[in-house]
Amino acid sequence: MVMPLVVVLPGIGGSELADDDGRSVYSINTRALLTRILAPAALDASRPLRATGLIGSYGLAWKQLITGYDGLMRELIGALQLRPEVVATAGRDQPNPLVSLLAFPYDFRQSVGACAQALDQELRKWLYGRPVVMVGHSMGGLVAACWWAHLSDGVDVKEIITLGTPFRGATKALDFLVNGVHVGGLGLPEISTVLRGWDSVFDLLPHAQVIEGNSERNSGGNREKNHDGLYPFQLPTELMAAVPGFAERARRAYETNQSLHKAMVARAERNGGHPFTHYYSQGHTTSSMALLDGDRLAVNKTDPDWVPRGWEAGDGTVPRFSAISRLAEQEPRAWRRLARRHGELVDEVAVVQHVRDYGLAPLPAAARGGSEAEAAPYLRLDLDEVVLAERPVPLRISVVSADGEPLPAGEVAGRVARVGLRAAADGDSWAAELPPLSEGLHELRITATGVPGVDRITTRMRIGAVS
Repeated sequence: MVMPLVVVLPGIGGSELADDDGRSVYSINTRALLTRILAPAALDASRPLRATGLIGSYGLAWKQLITGYDGLMRELIGALQLRPEVVATAGRDQPNPLVSLLAFPYDFRQSVGACAQALDQELRKWLYGRPVVMVGHSMGGLVAACWWAHLSDGVDVKEIITLGTPFRGATKALDFLVNGVHVGGLGLPEISTVLRGWDSVFDLLPHAQVIEGNSERNSGGNREKNHDGLYPFQLPTELMAAVPGFAERARRAYETNQSLHKAMVARAERNGGHPFTHYYSQGHTTSSMALLDGDRLAVNKTDPDWVPRGWEAGDGTVPRFSAISRLAEQEPRAWRRLARRHGELVDEVAVVQHVRDYGLAPLPAAARGGSEAEAAPYLRLDLDEVVLAERPVPLRISVVSADGEPLPAGEVAGRVARVGLRAAADGDSWAAELPPLSEGLHELRITATGVPGVDRITTRMRIGAVS
């Protein structure tokens, strides 16, 4: 029995970056965080940088919550019973046939295709004829999928596990590009300018008709009346004046995404199947739709009308309908539902237990099927992961069945920053208010009791408070 090489691919913002002289430009620590906020141009797309490692701890960058991967790596090491010398980081450590767990950091400013090319060049140095298992969080799952579809010839791919991967993009990326980065109504123009230069953000645009409105659309230089939903590249030109080349770049990203899905289907047909298991969350209201009103685009947490029942909501960043690839739409056995928010999907025990199987026996993911936990009720929170510090924040909580139907509860309460909070019933949901939080990271814990069939449901999430 050959132990496969397990490769961890982080999401956007999840890799440390350094300049050509080896000086750290992007990492999660107090000094670097201050530098990035004051001079975000250090991450301009035109500046040559190289990836040096995974972001370790959770942190705040660009006023956004950034996922840390130390916990996932540590849990995988324990689950697979690995010694330190068989754990390595691509691009930093020398290839070694004894390595069983490999971190793959990458320059997340670049396109998904460029990152997949970098993955292929690095991965083949470490395989030594072994099969591979990939764990890709968010954009990392897209990089893994692109590599598998286009570049994986000759490699035995046992499984590609994706965690909150936006196969159809995320409306949050559209909001960043069109409206710029905001926290609590506060605009961050310098950070917005830098993000608008990244090819990766365009690749993460929603590649679905998520824009609704009654205005005209831009189609090949002609103006046509909009009767259906729009794609981002069909937005009126004047709305995108702040983003040079938006329509062309958005169309190119859409066409690339469509080609990826077709290439995945073609690869699966040639291989007689596919290696994907998609983990997603449905427990949180998620930016899914945008309303076009003249020269204004308002992104909200309502699902487009075409989203079928059962596919609504998401993980706070990626809608459920985006987290399942076209390839696996009709294969529920390839889906795994989790309860936590987008960044914290990497902390789910189920993911580590899933990978642990490769250290015990060479069973493919398809042999396992679903689990009873996937049908359990859950809590759906309406709360952004980053809020303004020192201000109370409203919070809405819904207790729902596996099918998304509201459930009664005897009590809903929680705790954050050592302060308890109690929710009040308000129709089919519960309303509460977070206390003013000091700047930094906090953990929110919410528990509903008296829920039919399970009695108690608990969920946790990290919140970043910024000033």
